[in-house]
Amino acid sequence: MNCNHRYVNLLISAISVICMATPLAASATEDDPGAWITFSTTDAFKTDGEDSRWRYWFDAQARYFDLGGGVNQWLVRPGLGYEISDNVNGWVGYARFRTRNSAGEVADENRYWQQIDWTAGRWNSGRLSMRVRFEQRSVSVGDDVGFVLRYMAKYIMPIGESGNTNLIIGIEPIVDLRDTDWGGEAGLGQNRTFMGFGRRLSDRFSIEAGYMNQYLWRDDAENRSNHLGVLSFKVIL
Repeated sequence: MNCNHRYVNLLISAISVICMATPLAASATEDDPGAWITFSTTDAFKTDGEDSRWRYWFDAQARYFDLGGGVNQWLVRPGLGYEISDNVNGWVGYARFRTRNSAGEVADENRYWQQIDWTAGRWNSGRLSMRVRFEQRSVSVGDDVGFVLRYMAKYIMPIGESGNTNLIIGIEPIVDLRDTDWGGEAGLGQNRTFMGFGRRLSDRFSIEAGYMNQYLWRDDAENRSNHLGVLSFKVIL
């Protein structure tokens, strides 16, 4: 009974956080459905059969916004990391984006990124992790380089007796640090709030599914709230 009450209280708290983190929809907000599909892999490099401090990262994503409207985005993002301590990792990497809008126009983006992530602690049998990522963005439809700062907090709590299923809650505000000639405006650009579940199917394969609200503040158009179904596949190669 106490265990069930704990899960209920956590769910209520999570829903409250999501409600507070997501701006209230107003008449000037455009709401659209969408879906993201993600594949990712990350692990330590081996040295003489043992894990080294050096790590690799790779993810690929297909994003579909405004379902039926033809607004799509694809990306690949490799990275190289180093274990600074038991709870802290540093990363550098590159990402390649391609976006097609509803008119069929294509824009390509090169994005370099640096990141620190760490396990902040444990609470209520779950794990709280955080990351800070700094990005430099160059887009084919403009000449300026955009600088972006992203902060993410994620809480993962095992549910059930097997320990193979997790409740996942995450929030990620994203701040543009300068104006650009391709549409970026300095200030809080978007916020992502996620709630879902993860399932470990084997030692090397897991799957996550859930709902993400992606809220975008736009100076030259209506603000936008994307309601996204997210499906993620995680593999250790």
